[in-house]
Amino acid sequence: MNGFAKFGMFAATAGMIMASVVPAEAQRVGGRNGKGTAAAAGSAGGNTWARGRATTTNANGGKTVTSGGAFKGANGAQGARASQTVVNPDGSATSQSGFAASGARGSASSTGSATRNADGTYNGSRSSTATNAATGNSLNASTTYDQNGAARTATCTDANGATIACPR
Repeated sequence: MNGFAKFGMFAATAGMIMASVVPAEAQRVGGRNGKGTAAAAGSAGGNTWARGRATTTNANGGKTVTSGGAFKGANGAQGARASQTVVNPDGSATSQSGFAASGARGSASSTGSATRNADGTYNGSRSSTATNAATGNSLNASTTYDQNGAARTATCTDANGATIACPR
């Protein structure tokens, strides 16, 4: 499992732990270590959250920034996000990000990545899903892009899995 996936799992786990152990009265804790790492967590009115960010210097002199967060609402909604960006000394960079959230009205998730090459060319993609809890209808969409343009596909299905027209 790569660092991005591990951090995303950490963020989601931290949020769920916070939701179960932080008292309902308002609280907030946080800190920085002076070396590029910061974290915070809090709780108020039955809502809890946690987030963190770390910046490190790579062996090649580049930088990696990793961040994530998670929440749980008093209404049962919950979600988490994570991202990681690596910038190299030659100007090239990669980025990955994702989130997932769910609640009484449905759920949504998305993951994506992007690359910038040292010569300035770039490309990326993102895949997203969303489901309406009331109807069971869902959307699956993906987008790819580069310096020449973008392409998007989307498919919507009803609760039985039959393809339906996507709403505009």
